[in-house]
Amino acid sequence: MQILSPLIGPIIGIGFAAALLSGCQTAPTAGQSSSNPPGNPPGNPAGNPPGSHRSTDGSVRVVNHAPGLKPAMLARLADQTEREYQKLQRLFGVHVGRVTVNVRAQGVGRHFPPSAIRIPRDTVLKGSAITAHELTHLLNQGWASKVLKEGLAVYGQNRVGEQRGWPNYKLGIHRAAYRAITDPANDPISPVQTPAEAERAFATAKLGQTVKRKAAYNISGSWVTWLIEQSMGGDLDRFMRTLYRRGDYRAATGKSYGVLEAAWGRFIVRRATGKRTSQN
Repeated sequence: MQILSPLIGPIIGIGFAAALLSGCQTAPTAGQSSSNPPGNPPGNPAGNPPGSHRSTDGSVRVVNHAPGLKPAMLARLADQTEREYQKLQRLFGVHVGRVTVNVRAQGVGRHFPPSAIRIPRDTVLKGSAITAHELTHLLNQGWASKVLKEGLAVYGQNRVGEQRGWPNYKLGIHRAAYRAITDPANDPISPVQTPAEAERAFATAKLGQTVKRKAAYNISGSWVTWLIEQSMGGDLDRFMRTLYRRGDYRAATGKSYGVLEAAWGRFIVRRATGKRTSQN
């Protein structure tokens, strides 16, 4: 069982509210779910799946538990997931064997280690199934914070995902983060404008608080993408080895968390508006 360490750091940035946080998260083990009785496969509380389809090479099995999906849709989903899985294996250098994709009429996307994910039916119908996001979680267990965990999944989806969905849909991730930060609907009492505030939102936001949760995901995705591509020069291996699992920003980058956050803030403003801040 992997216990997550807290993400704590001095918060400076581009005039955003400061916050300190602490918390821990227990990484799920195979079959853990509040709706999954003992003895049933991960993500398959009902048992006895009504229909399934295997991908071309057999590495992915899609199991349908929801009405309204045609066999051709399941076949396309299986082959899409297979292609994404192959790319993510090459990207991260790890695999988890055969993967099961459970399609459900209700609920949100989730991963169930060691090798199952859940995808909502509506996202399949709308062409916004973020299978690469959940696969990234499966392949990268053992994270130092929820921001790094979800940020990496957004990064993986944007790198190899064949459909565009939650949280940034068709927007670039940095523009999506900027929009979230400047959204008038962002909670004025407890805003989500920094990676630290995103960490707090992951721990406290209810499922129905869509604006807050979406902001947390977009900020996390932008933060991790910036860390990998800008701060670390595209060195994904170093990010995984020194930061994703250890959470030590200074050891990983040679800079404090606060300095990194300030640089990220200036970067997304520049990317979204074309304007340089006074701190550049």
